[in-house]
Amino acid sequence: MALGQRIRDCRQQAGLSQEKVAEQVGVSRQAVTKWEAGQTAPSTENLLKLAEIFHVPVEYLVESETQQRELAQQVRLVCDSMDQERTARRRAKWRQDSQAALAVAAGYLIIYLLGRLIWCSQQGSNLLGWLALNRPQGEHSYLYGWLLSSRLFWVAMATSVLAALLGRRWLAYTTGAGFLAGLLLGIALGPYPPGAPYGHGDYGWAIWGGIFLASVLLGILAEKQLAKKKSI
Repeated sequence: MALGQRIRDCRQQAGLSQEKVAEQVGVSRQAVTKWEAGQTAPSTENLLKLAEIFHVPVEYLVESETQQRELAQQVRLVCDSMDQERTARRRAKWRQDSQAALAVAAGYLIIYLLGRLIWCSQQGSNLLGWLALNRPQGEHSYLYGWLLSSRLFWVAMATSVLAALLGRRWLAYTTGAGFLAGLLLGIALGPYPPGAPYGHGDYGWAIWGGIFLASVLLGILAEKQLAKKKSI
């Protein structure tokens, strides 16, 4: 039985139209028509796709043992090539994710160091003390100091960096931007007169928390939309 006849018989047994087969293989309907008429032959990659669509061994679609041996060799070459492409894509993706994670981490560390320069005195302490031990003091230092004392600074940083390493770069970028926006707006809008019921006269913590949580939700929605576009 000729190759074209086998393709037609398998397609009819599967209850598929030529248009449906063409759509799943990724070719035009005219290409499927020519295959079934014996005018042209599908490539090895398309033969593999046809066998998968029809749920038959790829050897079933070819005519002779010689063709089957040749096909087996071609299949091995195609599979090796596909494996190499997948490996290259994984490496490229890991490199991009790692670069994104480093960029996000660098952004957080710059914010940390700027806060140290602005609100932490260097007098009477060594470099280690200034970098890690001295407490922020002075005007507008409340929110920065609260983020450090509650360890939320590092929790937020870990959230953004881990998202980048897992390939969720939109989530990493939105949470990083949300952290900075929340910090700046909290510093600018948070202070209230002494005696306010929450935050010891400063609502910066609430402003930062609301903006950061909103950025997490926004990042998750962005990742879902991106996943939908990739699946189309």
